[in-house]
Amino acid sequence: MENQLPRIRDEAAYQQAMREWVVPECLHVPVVAVDEEAIKDHVGDIVEILSPGRALVVAIYPPRERDFRLPIWAYPSANVFFEPIQVWVNPSYTRYRQAYVRAKGADSVSGKVLAHVYNRRMAMLRGYGFVRLVPVSRRANSSSSFTEQWGIKLAAEDFGARRLKRGLRMQYADLGDLLVMLDISLGGGVQDTCRLGQNLIEIPGRRPPQE
Repeated sequence: MENQLPRIRDEAAYQQAMREWVVPECLHVPVVAVDEEAIKDHVGDIVEILSPGRALVVAIYPPRERDFRLPIWAYPSANVFFEPIQVWVNPSYTRYRQAYVRAKGADSVSGKVLAHVYNRRMAMLRGYGFVRLVPVSRRANSSSSFTEQWGIKLAAEDFGARRLKRGLRMQYADLGDLLVMLDISLGGGVQDTCRLGQNLIEIPGRRPPQE
């Protein structure tokens, strides 16, 4: 894209992804942002407004080079992480499916439900204004409910104070988010998600696979 602005790294979000979630930089996938300015700074250019303040089409900035040693890149659906054109919506916006179809076409959601990659309730509690949408199977979307409820409880306890203290303007996908985007059902809870996710984002042979 001509005259593309350089991407500005949100240092707080970068450190969160690297230190807390131990997600490699080539898998730093933006999933939630506080406002349109944060999207323009850290995600990409807003190329269409589907609904003012509620639904946006974003052309993302070029992602980092993929590390193909990581098993996760063998999944054909891994291209979803950095789709060049994405739809972002306000967490309280109810007509998000119509907005997505308008931007990407009806075929893009055929047989799928639209997942808010970052839980809507958590986003509202923490003061985030926009969440990325991704089509997934109903099973994968439903399977993330356990880990999401755990996150909602934490969010309800701090009401965004932790985000503000850290200076987070956006966040990258954690392990659970990445698996849902791949349309993988999460199953038993936080520990199972971590085991499966870590096996996919680590270079094979560096340590025994997590069982």
